[in-house]
Amino acid sequence: MTKKILFLGCSNLAEDKQEINKEQIWKDVVFGDDVEITNLSYHGVGNQFIYGNCVDYISDHKVDYVYCQFTGLARHDICIDEEAPMPGYDYAIKTYKRRYLCSGGKVGSWMGTDKTTEIFMPVYWRTDEYDHVARESVQAVAGTIWFLQQNKIPFNWTFFYDICNPAHPDEENYDGRVNEFPKILDKTHWIDSDPHTYCYRNNGLLEDNCHFKNPVYKQWLQSVREQLDFHQ
Repeated sequence: MTKKILFLGCSNLAEDKQEINKEQIWKDVVFGDDVEITNLSYHGVGNQFIYGNCVDYISDHKVDYVYCQFTGLARHDICIDEEAPMPGYDYAIKTYKRRYLCSGGKVGSWMGTDKTTEIFMPVYWRTDEYDHVARESVQAVAGTIWFLQQNKIPFNWTFFYDICNPAHPDEENYDGRVNEFPKILDKTHWIDSDPHTYCYRNNGLLEDNCHFKNPVYKQWLQSVREQLDFHQ
């Protein structure tokens, strides 16, 4: 029977137009071909977007396995009306049921238009102070983990980067960090390696020092395969 798979993440799990994409990599390394992958990941989104899509989609569909690749702690998403005008802004995003206005990080896409600058400037009022944003992001991660546990769905999760010690200064500038791993996060299904650090150490980052070269991402996935809770 074909297994139903759900992917939740940001641009580092979304379709990226590289020669081999993340979905095919997961089929090659983990799933095999007899799966149906729904990928609700998108560029620039934060963990509120991931949490909302997780709850909405699983409330409507049977899912056999979920992979959550959580994103930057300094990103902030606001659920907005379907018809709210956001001219010139590409990050008012809907991949399933609800539409989110996504900041993209503390020096993110929100800075590109006057309207989004007005909306998000109070969030990032001081560029060196985003603890309030990081706390809410961590709470969204905790909510996602709790929801999957309560629904007894096999899943694994990690952040795409090391949130305590980002491998490259550019990544910390984009997405922030915390001083210690949040105790609120249940590590039962956690993958104790992140793809960004692995790619950094193996010459596998693109020029922005944030995104991955997919052949090296595949090597990372092979290295953590035994930690995954997917069973054919």
